[in-house]
Amino acid sequence: MAENLTSGENVPNNEVGIKQENPNPKISFITLGVKNLAIMTRFYRDVLGWQMEKEQEGVSFFKMNGGTVFALFSAEDLAKDIGLKSDQVAADNSFKKMSLALNFDSIIKVDTFFAFLKQKGVYIQKAPQTVFWGGYSGYFKDPEDNYWEVAYNPFL
Repeated sequence: MAENLTSGENVPNNEVGIKQENPNPKISFITLGVKNLAIMTRFYRDVLGWQMEKEQEGVSFFKMNGGTVFALFSAEDLAKDIGLKSDQVAADNSFKKMSLALNFDSIIKVDTFFAFLKQKGVYIQKAPQTVFWGGYSGYFKDPEDNYWEVAYNPFL
């Protein structure tokens, strides 16, 4: 079945006879597992100024442009929800092998956002600069070392 998805062919009919195709889905929800929900919620809400959509016990939701929801959830609870065992969870200070990204439609907007981050005392990992792929980007990190790329991509 996996080879059908990678080859671009349609997946055979499922049990109820509905033809399934690769939907090329839009990412609609991103959940970040966090060690300290209160600190992380304050960072995204009060420091970055993101609008909270909803807060319920153990989870904070932020509505992003384009309809994507960004959620903060206890890392321990997220690992349990996924079904991970404790030996499968990375140490708190390890690189998570991923970054999240914010894309702007100009270099000026990237620089303006970095000036905002500096004003708020956010740690800048890499100042924005022209990068090898032809765009312009830099990185900052949140209080739990999650890295965010802030970029202008002239090809999108």
